[in-house]
Amino acid sequence: MVKKTSLIVAAIVALTITSSQEANGAPAPPVNRGGSKAVRETHQIRSSVNQLLGWRVGVSATVFRSLTFSESAALADALGLGSIEGVSSQKVSPQIDKDLDFHLSPSEIATVKARLTELNLKMPAYHVDAIPSDEASSRKLFAFVKEMGAETIVTSTMPSSLSAVDKLAAESGVNVAIESSDDPKALVRAIGGLSPRIGVNADLGKWIEHGIRPVEGLSLLKDRLMVVRLRDRNALGANGRDVRLGTGVAGVQQFLLQIAQQEPPPQEQPDKCVNCSRPYGGTKPLFIVLDLDPWQITTTREPQVGTSGNAFADLWQAAEDFEKVVRPAMGYRVEQDARLIPITPTDRIPADVKTKIEAALPKALVAPKKPRKLLVVDVAPAGAYYHDTAAHANFAISKMAASTGAFEAVFSNDLNNLKYPDILQFDAVFLNSGDGPVFADPDVLNGLIRFVRGGGGVAGLHGASYASMDVPEFGELIGAQSGPHHVEKATLKIDDPDSPLTKQFASSPLTAELGGKGFVYTDEFYHFLPSGPYSREKLHVLISIDADKSDLSPWHVRPDRDYGLVWIKSYGHGRVFNCAIGHTPTLFETPALSQMMLNAIQFVLGDLPADTTPSAMLAKKRR
Repeated sequence: MVKKTSLIVAAIVALTITSSQEANGAPAPPVNRGGSKAVRETHQIRSSVNQLLGWRVGVSATVFRSLTFSESAALADALGLGSIEGVSSQKVSPQIDKDLDFHLSPSEIATVKARLTELNLKMPAYHVDAIPSDEASSRKLFAFVKEMGAETIVTSTMPSSLSAVDKLAAESGVNVAIESSDDPKALVRAIGGLSPRIGVNADLGKWIEHGIRPVEGLSLLKDRLMVVRLRDRNALGANGRDVRLGTGVAGVQQFLLQIAQQEPPPQEQPDKCVNCSRPYGGTKPLFIVLDLDPWQITTTREPQVGTSGNAFADLWQAAEDFEKVVRPAMGYRVEQDARLIPITPTDRIPADVKTKIEAALPKALVAPKKPRKLLVVDVAPAGAYYHDTAAHANFAISKMAASTGAFEAVFSNDLNNLKYPDILQFDAVFLNSGDGPVFADPDVLNGLIRFVRGGGGVAGLHGASYASMDVPEFGELIGAQSGPHHVEKATLKIDDPDSPLTKQFASSPLTAELGGKGFVYTDEFYHFLPSGPYSREKLHVLISIDADKSDLSPWHVRPDRDYGLVWIKSYGHGRVFNCAIGHTPTLFETPALSQMMLNAIQFVLGDLPADTTPSAMLAKKRR
């Protein structure tokens, strides 16, 4: 009988997470004290890598060696991971004192599946020491794994009959990954004539212990790799020790990049797609297990209740390290996507809408100090939401450039333009509603950040604040990141009517009804979360939702009811503008708003000076 109670489990989770993170000097993740629902933050690279590359990242359920599967699942969720590997020798839960295997009753299986559902976890792989040699038991195993929704059976032992296992794999649609803990040459030869359903579980830690560098082993496996256990060690051979991912001899960053380079290339979207002209992913599923050497789990920190050493703290660190080493692989995939994503053409815009945009074209407030060049990017990679109104913005910007002569607009989704020093050929970058993992490649993001910090400019329109929500550095640059939204009508107020970007509103018919201080508008308004970077302590807010005159009853997002939509800020020696409006076509059809966008472009180009003092500081000065 398993003796742990739910109360003890909650204490284990809370104590493990809190003391582990405090000891690690890192902020504690959300604590699943009751263990009854998912608590993880989904906007993290450790989870978003699945959408981009088809890779699920998780842990083995037995890494918390004294806990049941149900308890371990709560910790996997608290680690911010969306996947867990089931293990046949582990007890199911404090209430079900049985091994997690095909002997479970239908109701017990339903309980396990319900547990995964409530934690929003997937079980991509299921581990057994050996696949049964008798056909009846083997069939029960495959049927159980399929019922659990797992893609792959992982086994530590070479099956007695590979042909029989291959046949069952084909019939059931369940893969089999055979562990490779030493030289993979013999294993690759053994499975070479079998179907693609038979593959390899690569244990990098054991490879290194046997003197095998991971990139060398990968070159042998090719498309047979199904599961990889990530560990890094300080030296090849048995005398080495485990170290943090990316700091040892494993070459994890290059290993993951080479896997990405082996993936099928992205394809154009099929005709049935409702959000087309973006690339359609051709990724091959892979399960990545963040692994720990059981004999080297850190024990120098606070002792933990119910766990060996401090597995949670070490795994949390491993997840953070993984997010660093995987980004070049993600960046490679985004670059491949971007090659298939031309700048949104303007020929899809109806003729009458083009006429409205042209009628609303503004005049430049100032003459450029020198010839200016604006790079416009609207890339939305990896199946991200594609905004049709990107076309309207491209059309308006091209017409503004032609009619005012204030700048030259260069339209390109080649992300190499954002890398340093290539980005220096531009004066500013306009991010036109491109969302998704645009800045997965560190070189792309670092190039943009260095450019703006050194005196360049960046403007974001609508979906720009939803680009790379798993990369906090981009959120800090643009000023906001993530928030619930839908198209609605609201009253907007002009927070700074004296700014050169907004002074036209005072005499605009748009604001006449509200005395030049605001206007009623319909768009998709983002309600930025209080946990994100949006703050009047950092931003000079120009336009926001008037909470007193708008129906905010559907939204319970910010206690302060502060929903800024348009702002500017200084960033180092550079300039940032962001407009969260722009989901609907009317932005560039409305003269005052179109004027604001041209003013913003001249601001980020460096020609139109504007006060970027954070709004909170201005409010304090006025008291």
